[in-house]
Amino acid sequence: MVEIMPIAEFSGRRGWGYDGVDLFAPHHGYGGPDGLKRLIDACHARDPKLVRSRDAGGYGVDAAWADDWHHALHAALTGERSGYYADFGSLSVLAKALRQAWVYDGIWSQHRGRVHGRAPCGLSGRQFVVSTQNHDQVGNRAAGERSAVLMSDGRLRIAAALLLTSPFVPMLFQGEEWGAAAPFLYFTDHADPQLARSVSRGRRQEFAGFGWRPEDVPDPQDPATLERSKLDWSEAARESPASLLSWYRELIAWRRRIPALTDPRLDRIETRCDEQGLLSIARGPVLVAVNIGPRDRTVAVDAASKLVAASSATVERRGLQVILPPDTVAILTNEGAA
Repeated sequence: MVEIMPIAEFSGRRGWGYDGVDLFAPHHGYGGPDGLKRLIDACHARDPKLVRSRDAGGYGVDAAWADDWHHALHAALTGERSGYYADFGSLSVLAKALRQAWVYDGIWSQHRGRVHGRAPCGLSGRQFVVSTQNHDQVGNRAAGERSAVLMSDGRLRIAAALLLTSPFVPMLFQGEEWGAAAPFLYFTDHADPQLARSVSRGRRQEFAGFGWRPEDVPDPQDPATLERSKLDWSEAARESPASLLSWYRELIAWRRRIPALTDPRLDRIETRCDEQGLLSIARGPVLVAVNIGPRDRTVAVDAASKLVAASSATVERRGLQVILPPDTVAILTNEGAA
């Protein structure tokens, strides 16, 4: 499945598409109607479905965008606590997100200063879209840093494993599969000088709550802001990015191969964690074990469990235990499940 941002015609040559003025005309900068047709044909030739969000004039998917899932993961793996990340950070909060996507289900939110949310009673995993990063969470940072800039390779692999073994609809952001280094920034091309100045000024003001310096915020109107946001596709062939890409492919293969990994029933998820860095998620015959602590940790497993994937060669199976060095993840399943 490929999701694209709003494509409706808008003023200027570049932008995120949220200023569309002709909702039934694909933006000329994207190739117009013929360019959109070529993209759809290329997707269909490779079998994915093309999805446009409802606010972009498409049908979308019957699922909610679960920002809590992203925030819980991001805060736990990066240590960030500013802005809305103040509501997240502990492994117990991450464990809750892994069980039900929404962390705030009618509980007090420190960031909002009020009770927020409701419980996802009666909903299935297929009704939540989750991601480790997306255009909002990357593009709405002052410098547009991707996760590859904010966390270690080991933690990137943990994030990928938690995403692709979840019961939710996983979404990958362009380039995350190889740890793209290029930022993704907010860019515009407003012809109205007053609007252009207001957007540039407002962009700098809105980041005060995160502690980011106004001078670190690129000007959305500067053509260089878009140029800096473009992927360097040659990165994927380099040793470290290629290794991360291989990990993503391995995880996707296991997701397709093990039925339990696409089981959307949330009542079949069990999590355990401690605040020293150990987290485990059990889903039927599958166990995902994570260590983000500073020292090796052990996880007890039964004799029938098979270690099918590990983020590092340093992960070991020793009898009825799996040894997890810092910043590693292991996936185990019963022999018959794979």
